[in-house]
Amino acid sequence: MIRHFVRFLDRTWNSISFRLTFNYGMLAIFSILVLMAFIYLQVVGALHSQLQRQIASTTHRLVSDFEAGGSDRLIRSLSFTLSDDVDPDRGLYLLINQTGEKVVGNLDAAPVSDLSEIAQASVSNNGVPLSGRFKVTPLEDGSTLIVGVDLSETDSTIALIGQACLVTLFVALMLVIVGTFIFRRELDYRVSSIHKTATQISSGQLSSRIPLSELHDEFYHLSHEINSMLDRIEALMKGVRHVSDTIAHNLRTPLTRIISRLRTVQRPGHTAQEVLQATHFAVREIESLNQLFEKLLQISEIEAGVHRQRFRICDFSAIADDIIDLYSAYAEDRHHQLSLNVSGDCRMYGDADLLASMLANLVDNALKYTHEHVRVSLTAGQGHLSIRVEDDGPGIPAKEYGNVGKHFYQLDPNATGFGLGLKSVMAIVAMHEGTLMFEDRKPGLRVAIEFPLEPASIPSDGVVQSV
Repeated sequence: MIRHFVRFLDRTWNSISFRLTFNYGMLAIFSILVLMAFIYLQVVGALHSQLQRQIASTTHRLVSDFEAGGSDRLIRSLSFTLSDDVDPDRGLYLLINQTGEKVVGNLDAAPVSDLSEIAQASVSNNGVPLSGRFKVTPLEDGSTLIVGVDLSETDSTIALIGQACLVTLFVALMLVIVGTFIFRRELDYRVSSIHKTATQISSGQLSSRIPLSELHDEFYHLSHEINSMLDRIEALMKGVRHVSDTIAHNLRTPLTRIISRLRTVQRPGHTAQEVLQATHFAVREIESLNQLFEKLLQISEIEAGVHRQRFRICDFSAIADDIIDLYSAYAEDRHHQLSLNVSGDCRMYGDADLLASMLANLVDNALKYTHEHVRVSLTAGQGHLSIRVEDDGPGIPAKEYGNVGKHFYQLDPNATGFGLGLKSVMAIVAMHEGTLMFEDRKPGLRVAIEFPLEPASIPSDGVVQSV
């Protein structure tokens, strides 16, 4: 039993929510303690001040009666005061003559004979000991007037106030302890869903998500952000798995062809020319695989932002001019038209080589599928550079827009290449914080790209580059 209790205390104290709430609760109790002490001292001081004013006022009244009518009037005034039913137990009075004998009063004897200011002393009243505050005033005829107040009722009031303060502190401590456990339980309940989801994710259940509460509090926003992160991680993991599977497939086919061809010429009866042809075939296949890996490596570097250090201010219109010149002969050979239209200042911050590769990929694809004309237009204005590459070919079905740009995806399975061109384009656009959209021209396809033009983000040492 004791062991379980000790384990419970250890587990409770090791909870950050318990310690946090408990510490704040102790701070609150300390603040309440300081406040209660201040109130207690103020109330006690006010009670004693009231008693002192009462004693001083009564003494002044009685001394005035003595000065106006002598000792006889003072005796009558004291007798009337003692016989008055208003607060008879609290007022303490004593008049002593010149010889020290009691003349009138409700005290058996003087508390202290040399009191010059109001002070506390112990006396007896009709044989009953009590504590009070007194003022001793010598009169002109040699007699002594003693005026005081019984402190028993005031002490009871002060004791009640002290007890109330202690009860308040005790109740506050209990509330802090109970509130600490409630807060810990609530926090553990909210965190347990995150912990459970994290455990499921670590065990391989990538589709697990944190359930969202109806209250849009801090935990709701935290869970929402974690779920978004998990969605992104799951998508990346599926992408990596897809890329890995596709790479394995793309490697297996050419490697199978290479092995088959080489094993064929290994058999007796083949001439040196056939062996040489098989060797050339193997070299071409290996070079093709090497290009595949280089393309994948380039895409990985672009997505990782490795090329950001090469960003400079570059004139995209000059890049487009070079690309159009490069593909003009190719377009003429295929009896296609290739045109460029530029509007505005097309300078932007980026990697000129990557931007040229992006535009070259788009123009190359457009020329492959167009019937007659490929148009490239650049429009700069309102903080953006708009790039449009249009053709009048068969286009792409709208339902395939989401698949275009994935690793190794090709709309035509019989087409040559690896299906990484548009993936490279998308990676370059994303690296330059741009957006890419596909639009149906009916007939043909329009690729629309938007790049931000933000001079404030360009370093002061940027230089203009072109291809």
